[in-house]
Amino acid sequence: MKDDDLINLIARCALRDQHALKQLYDRLSPWLNAVAFRILKSAELSNDVLQEAFVQIWNNAASYRQDKSRPLTWICSILRYRALDRLELERKHQDKRVVDDDLHALDKHLTKDSLEETIHKDQVKSHIHTCLQSLNNRIADCIKLAYLYGYTRDEIAKHFAIPPNTIKSWLRRGGEKLKECLETRI
Repeated sequence: MKDDDLINLIARCALRDQHALKQLYDRLSPWLNAVAFRILKSAELSNDVLQEAFVQIWNNAASYRQDKSRPLTWICSILRYRALDRLELERKHQDKRVVDDDLHALDKHLTKDSLEETIHKDQVKSHIHTCLQSLNNRIADCIKLAYLYGYTRDEIAKHFAIPPNTIKSWLRRGGEKLKECLETRI
């Protein structure tokens, strides 16, 4: 694709022309996704990064300056930085991976109760564990980070390298599914 065509599409994106963004996406996404995949070695992560990059392109189109860089260089650098940020966060995430056995953190809140109360709490813990396993891994990890470890939505968003509103949505949907699952069990 010619520089002039890309510059035109970026300028139209700055004017909030969704059709221009779609054209840009249709023309560049296969190539950009391959770039992201080479960095991340994961189709799921590269697809996420591609989407995030196009959101950033849409939001920052007005800041593009053709005298500073060629349009494809600007677009690719946005994608590349998003991919590298995600790679770093995925590495940190693996280092601090929340293991399902971390539900034992709930034990800290248990006091010496009667045998009946202890059995009931163990059953509730077991139900929570089972219901968490029924959720998408990232949503389950998000819920654990928020409710077992006290992370804020912004901290979780940085951890997963995604927007805080996505975390808010994950927590809401995950919480609803968790509630439904627990209601059928308890």
